[in-house]
Amino acid sequence: MIKKPRLVAGMLLLSMAWLTACSGGSGTEGNGSKGTETKTDTKVEAKQTTLRFAWWGNDPRHKATLAAIDAYMKLNPNVKIEAEYMGFDGFNKKLSTQFAGKTAPDLFQYTYEWTLDLSDFLLDLNTVKNLVDTSTIPADTLKAFGSYKDRQIMAPAGMFASTTITNQDFLQKFGIPADTVWTWDKIIEEGKKIHEKDKNAYLLTADIDVINKVILQPYIMQKSGKGWVNDDFTPGFDKAQLTDGLTYLSNLYSSGTMEPFGDSTAFVGKMEQNPKWVKGEIGMLLDYVQALDKYKQAIPNAKIGVGTFPENPNAAQSGNPMVAGTGFAIAKDSKNKEEAAKFLNWLINDKDASMLLTTQRGIPASSTARKALEDSGKLNPDISKGLDLAAKKKSVAPNVISTNAELAQVVKDSIQKLIYNKATPEQAADEILKGFNAKLKELKS
Repeated sequence: MIKKPRLVAGMLLLSMAWLTACSGGSGTEGNGSKGTETKTDTKVEAKQTTLRFAWWGNDPRHKATLAAIDAYMKLNPNVKIEAEYMGFDGFNKKLSTQFAGKTAPDLFQYTYEWTLDLSDFLLDLNTVKNLVDTSTIPADTLKAFGSYKDRQIMAPAGMFASTTITNQDFLQKFGIPADTVWTWDKIIEEGKKIHEKDKNAYLLTADIDVINKVILQPYIMQKSGKGWVNDDFTPGFDKAQLTDGLTYLSNLYSSGTMEPFGDSTAFVGKMEQNPKWVKGEIGMLLDYVQALDKYKQAIPNAKIGVGTFPENPNAAQSGNPMVAGTGFAIAKDSKNKEEAAKFLNWLINDKDASMLLTTQRGIPASSTARKALEDSGKLNPDISKGLDLAAKKKSVAPNVISTNAELAQVVKDSIQKLIYNKATPEQAADEILKGFNAKLKELKS
């Protein structure tokens, strides 16, 4: 539908250029005439390029990305972009098959979790750094998630971190200042008092995924100063640190600080639908900062804010890194590397692109894109506040091994035994270490 108008437009431009060249041949030898001639010729002779661009996602992401593609092609009539999109399941398997058959798309959405398997097929973006401006992305984030063996293989598109989401009306009701600096011990201290005053009220609630990734892991990593799993495929913690973390988790429940697990478990991944949150009987959530809006929308009349992530004094690190899980990469064998690089740069840095893509790939990693969204009112400033609070803290970025789903399941199984009093913290720690070591040995081999 767009090919014919472009063909006609191209023919018209060629005709105009030919007429200009013929009529300007006599008596127009000045510098101004030469400059005009050169500019026209450059535009006409721009190489026609077809780029294949692949990504995964849901319908909102697809619609936003297609709109961005259309806008870019209007700005660059010499570029045709073929969209290839699907759900997440099977995307990396398809990409691997395409690399093996040398049929991979030029540009594609990518996650650092695939780096061990796919890095050899990706272009080092340092070779096109004159076309891709990565100075708008935090250097630590860029290195931790986009680089591998001194090669910049991914330009992060979005980033996130965990934050403390609070119902400030709830806190005020129980006499807790909105600007309270939360430590892990402070959470239990205040949570116990709250539940003693009102048996229907809990300072905190969480599902099993949040308990594992946003409570237990950060608590332990603040003590160890390491990542969850070391690069040599060993646990980043010892038994004493793990037992301490599990004991803390047990105390969250026994003190009445945390809503009973049996009540909250029905809302895995959708805690904003928890009736206690909706009724204002929960004061705090620990979650990724981009989830803030859904919690606000669930109780629109309440004042919802963000604060610093919990951290006890003398913590070795925050345990709450800035994560840039996904971004864009270019195939090393692409025949259109430069055009792909130009389009990649536009996707992550252009203000107009940010208006179309919004937060469909997380909070923009590029400061330029993020500011454009904030200025337009399309990004809640409290979300940026949560990111900024996390960025100020020292943290260890997670490696690919730490994201293994089977390792996570080992921990979650033992956590549930602990919560239901089927195991003590010591027994749960032994079980986790046994499962961890066996799985890590398998992964290493």
